[in-house]
Amino acid sequence: MKKLPIFLILCLVTTLPAFLLVSCKKSDPDPVPVSSEVKLGAILDLTGIYSEEGLAGKTSMEIAIADLNQMYLLAGSATRFSITFRDAGMDTVKALSAASEMYGQGIRLLVGGPNTSSELKAMLPYLNANKMLVLNCFATSPALAVPDDYIFRVIPDDNVQGRATAKMMQTDGIKALIPIWRNDAYGNGLYQSTKDQFTALGGTVYDGVAYSTGSVSYSEVITAAAAQVAEAIAAYGASRVAVMLISYQDVADFFKAASPINEMSTVNWYGCDANTKKTAVTLDAEAAAFAQEVRFLAPIMAIGTASSRPATASEIASRIMSVTGSDPDDMALSAYDAVMIYGQCYNLVRQYDATLFKSVLPSICASYNYLGISRRMNGAGDLATSNYVFWTVNQIPGGWGWNSYSTYFADGDYILIKQ
Repeated sequence: MKKLPIFLILCLVTTLPAFLLVSCKKSDPDPVPVSSEVKLGAILDLTGIYSEEGLAGKTSMEIAIADLNQMYLLAGSATRFSITFRDAGMDTVKALSAASEMYGQGIRLLVGGPNTSSELKAMLPYLNANKMLVLNCFATSPALAVPDDYIFRVIPDDNVQGRATAKMMQTDGIKALIPIWRNDAYGNGLYQSTKDQFTALGGTVYDGVAYSTGSVSYSEVITAAAAQVAEAIAAYGASRVAVMLISYQDVADFFKAASPINEMSTVNWYGCDANTKKTAVTLDAEAAAFAQEVRFLAPIMAIGTASSRPATASEIASRIMSVTGSDPDDMALSAYDAVMIYGQCYNLVRQYDATLFKSVLPSICASYNYLGISRRMNGAGDLATSNYVFWTVNQIPGGWGWNSYSTYFADGDYILIKQ
């Protein structure tokens, strides 16, 4: 094979992380026989109600694996990375079973998933006992912020999202909040965080309604919440009252149940990262029309702002979109970084040992910033902070779409409305 000069190798990898360039040879050698395989595992929702994000995360990680292997090849390394996917369908039992199955296959490094905090919480004792490391980018419950365990996250826990939502409500002049939330690890954690932050800013939080994650009567939940909304409107006026909905893709069912009730359409609604940018709303005309009427604002952690994404993040997002057909949210996009960070861990320790990965991961994340967001971690092994972008639903030619509305800047603790 004709050998390539180093400047051409550098051109080939301008869209890839540069952490391996220090060991690149001065030419492109003949293909190096693969002598070692670094096995990763990903437990995702690929068929259930969260599959839209699960499939985006899967694509993100597949692209990262290809890029990482190309980088190792160009560096003359005989190491290659592989990833095994399992569909847990948001089921805690299936998630734990998948982890056990992967352990039996020699996999000690889990990446990206699972998609929900309930699944990850159920897996935690097994992961710690068997020294299986997880670098997650979807599960956000503050209850998982445990120092020195085997769970790390390249996203913040929901204490940051709770602050972002409370500041957005304060900016909007909201004084009274009626929450509706999933009664599970994710919903309870985000509800409590938002409640605490909104109360600290001088707001009043009504009892609200916690709903079962099994069989749900959306009309009963909405009717119970509507009585509290009417009470709050009488005390504060409709413009100062809001509903906060912490749900998954059943957000559309809640909207359709609320649509006929006058009180529910006269106040602002706020959502959560689990229902942000989901097609369950925009593909349902009734749900979308209600979302626009109540100016539904749903936040999600952001790489960039409501106005722009960094160039590298935009490039990776475009590659994901070419496969999935939709723009990934920044949690799914973060799955790319999670794989790349594992690649950098292996480049440093040169052993397939989850405990060694665990020991170097925080220091690697402290200097990692490929997509335009620092992955520096806090003492619990989670992303220390990030911006949040609020999205809203608007009518567009031929249907409905999500549009970015505002940014919460965590470093300055303020909201900026997009112009």
